[in-house]
Amino acid sequence: MARLLPIVFILALLLLAFAPGRSLRSYMQVKQKTEVMRLDNERLQQETAQLREEIRLLKHDVKYLEKIAREKYGMLKKNEEVYYVDPIQPVEPSPESNDENNEPEGKIIP
Repeated sequence: MARLLPIVFILALLLLAFAPGRSLRSYMQVKQKTEVMRLDNERLQQETAQLREEIRLLKHDVKYLEKIAREKYGMLKKNEEVYYVDPIQPVEPSPESNDENNEPEGKIIP
């Protein structure tokens, strides 16, 4: 009987650890999935709050609506023109130029 007790105890532990659907491993998997779903739920709640705020602004804030119409859809007011200007790219001196004279080639005519 004394030899049988450790064997029964080990079998019970193995059953607890690996029984399908009721094991420690199943419990840990469910716990991990629950945590992932909880984090996903928090993210979705934050996104929902942001979207509700945007809806409120679009319905009640004329300046915000105008800003979105201009930036996102490129809309203009009556008699308004938009000019797009490309930034000037700085000219890098070529390796053949004299290091002491870093002035651009050519003359500026007033």
